[in-house]
Amino acid sequence: MAIGKVVLFFQCFVFSLSFVFAQTLQEQSLAMEYLSKGEYDKALTFYEKFHNYEPGNLEFYKNYLVCLMELKDFKTAEKIIKKQIKEFKDKPVYTLDLGIFYRKVGDEKKAKQIFDDLIKNAAGPWERFDELAQLFLLTGENQYAIQVYQKALKVVGDTPFIRIKLAEVYGIMGDNQQMINELAAVLQKDESQKNAIQNVLITLLDDNPESELNQLVKNTLLREVQKNPSNIALAEMLIWLFIQHRNFEAAFTQSKALDKRINGQGDDLMQLGQICMENRKYDIAVKCYEYVISKGAESYNYISARIELLRVLNIKLMEDFHLNKDELLNLEANYISTLQEIGLSPQAASLKIELAHLQAFYLDKSAEAKKLLQEMLERHQGKAEDLAKAKMKLADILVMEGDMWEPSLLYGQVEKDFKNDILGQEAKFRNAKLSFYRGEFTWAEAQMKVLKASTSKLIANDALALSLLIMDNSGMDTSFTALEIYSRADLLIYQNKLEKADKTLDTLIAMFTYHPILDEVYFKKAEIALKKADYNLAIQQYEKILKNYPTDILADDALFRMGDIYERKLDDIAKAMDCYQRIMLEYPGSMYVIEARKRYRQLRGDKVN
Repeated sequence: MAIGKVVLFFQCFVFSLSFVFAQTLQEQSLAMEYLSKGEYDKALTFYEKFHNYEPGNLEFYKNYLVCLMELKDFKTAEKIIKKQIKEFKDKPVYTLDLGIFYRKVGDEKKAKQIFDDLIKNAAGPWERFDELAQLFLLTGENQYAIQVYQKALKVVGDTPFIRIKLAEVYGIMGDNQQMINELAAVLQKDESQKNAIQNVLITLLDDNPESELNQLVKNTLLREVQKNPSNIALAEMLIWLFIQHRNFEAAFTQSKALDKRINGQGDDLMQLGQICMENRKYDIAVKCYEYVISKGAESYNYISARIELLRVLNIKLMEDFHLNKDELLNLEANYISTLQEIGLSPQAASLKIELAHLQAFYLDKSAEAKKLLQEMLERHQGKAEDLAKAKMKLADILVMEGDMWEPSLLYGQVEKDFKNDILGQEAKFRNAKLSFYRGEFTWAEAQMKVLKASTSKLIANDALALSLLIMDNSGMDTSFTALEIYSRADLLIYQNKLEKADKTLDTLIAMFTYHPILDEVYFKKAEIALKKADYNLAIQQYEKILKNYPTDILADDALFRMGDIYERKLDDIAKAMDCYQRIMLEYPGSMYVIEARKRYRQLRGDKVN
């Protein structure tokens, strides 16, 4: 019985606490609502109660003070502040509030005296100085914050951390020259502070490289680099600044000069080359890697630079279809010589596959390419994944040559060996695409339905696109005639028989004036035009899609590719921006929206990470 009474008492106690807590939250919410609406007399009643109950709560105190000041009850406000100072002697925030109070009521002399006394009485450790300076900054008293940090330099010591804090305040005040001078002084004394200084600058630099602040930073760094040629951090800061402004040519020039000065191994050039690749500045990336290669085989970056150079040239080849025969042969020679140098290193397998692709698809050397891949497979040169990729590349070449059956066996082997891997899914997709080329549309569509769930976004998207192509273009044409002609043209493009492919597509247009496959046809004709580097013709094909099929699935693809051509091939920034903006406005659900927004901002001059 006694236990029951205890339990009942405890339950009642918990209930009463919950009730009080809920009531308090309700009152706080109501007080905040009154305060936000400017009904200070109503808010005052609550905040006075809250403050008296919990005088150490800074939020209650501040809001109580706001109400008193707005209601011009200066006498009570002053009394409250002084009481807080007396009760919380170690907290400068209340003393600072008294100074602000005097300034608001017009007693500038008393306000100045209080601020001066705060700085005069400031003492270590460092955290106390920083706390006081931050309080001054929060109240807009930036000049006093500078005085606090200047005193900290004398009391605590001239440390890089305090100098950087001081520079930040100068930046807030708009005294950019003094800010840069402080940061440069830090780097001259302690090169390890480079990252900390970059963190300060990244929040202050403008998006426009030609702005006054950016020019000031650049000119100051250039001057300091010339004055202090042995200071590596200053030179690295200048390189970093050029990269921020996407001035990769200047970054390359400075990086090369720095590497020569320190007799380096090209580490910074390797890093810059990667950044240039990511930003599609392939020509500068090539310069970076060629410079590292020029340092000779004794450099530990030599092999990596040779491999990365091949990667850049390969990517450039994929994007610029019109490389001339001499450039292609030079690239092939680079692959062969690099492979001879690196021997049976782990990177050799992927380079051989890339070389085989180059030979078969661009140099009409299918026999050499197949021999290279077959030797890899027979001698097991590479890891299991490398050999699977070599097998798929061999199958690709056989498809290009017109073999529609043996490649299926090769793709099937890879799919079986890597059943639960992206590599197996890729093999399955290529096999299904082969079925599409053979006109086995029902079977191909069934495979695509499975692949739409692929863990690879690229494979899933490609599978979805082919599935929709088959499904959308087989309803009104049960004989699959149009789809058969289209798949034939698609295969011809894959085999690089561009003229035949173009004529096949023209036949399709003539035969099926109103067939839903026509948007796909124009898209393929644009692809052919791109392979021929006829960018204006490609744009014409995309414009037909936008004009005649603005709501179909390829419309946003066409618009994005137009923007890419204007931006990267025709150097028409205004038209490129228009295309990207149209994607954002007219196709908000497009998969290209994020990339379109990023490119639009970059072209506009925004700083984009």
